Amino acid sequence: MGLSIFVTATNTGVGKTFFSYLLCSSLKDLGYKVGYWKPVETGANPYPQDAKLLSELLNQPLKETVTYTFKLPLAPAVAEKYEGEKIDIERLKEIYRRKVEYFDILVVEGAGGLAVPVKGNYTYGDFAKELDLPVLIVSDAKLGTINCSFLTAFYGKSLNLNLVGFVFNRFTGEDFSERDNPSVVEELTGLKVWFKIPETDLRGYKLEKETLKEFLKKIRG
Repeated sequence: MGLSIFVTATNTGVGKTFFSYLLCSSLKDLGYKVGYWKPVETGANPYPQDAKLLSELLNQPLKETVTYTFKLPLAPAVAEKYEGEKIDIERLKEIYRRKVEYFDILVVEGAGGLAVPVKGNYTYGDFAKELDLPVLIVSDAKLGTINCSFLTAFYGKSLNLNLVGFVFNRFTGEDFSERDNPSVVEELTGLKVWFKIPETDLRGYKLEKETLKEFLKKIRG
């Protein structure tokens, strides 16, 4: 069985897909057979942009990259009510189990954050817990991230999730809050900030290799 990483975030629009792309690209460069999977993508109008971006990077068929798509930009459980197609949680679990056997490393990307409902009151946090997924939290580096990062970690810990750390997106270090935010979040949560990603061209940036290797050791336990 390969490794898996569940990429979540403190909110929507923080940069989960941006980081997932960098992670998959960097792992691919290290020689791993990398897979990416988004169980549900909403706001897929006219097509699932997140999944398409990663399917092109990894040469995966789009239908293998995302399972359920909805046009409305809503939480999956809400989009399901309006658009008719029903999400089958057991089907998603079975797809995950098949994929994690095939790839060296499978990157699974959620929608929004851990408390976002996938179906009914079943959340992405529940999904990560039932499959025992290592959870990496993507945060925005800007002012206000301390509260959002702490609350996400607090919720994840309340579910006994395997939280493996943070990524800070849009990091410039140009003001006091940005420079101090990573260390404050680490102190408050006890979780490491592994990567601080600047605002950069998606295809012109790679994750630092030694840090990535150290991160993989953390995932392996």
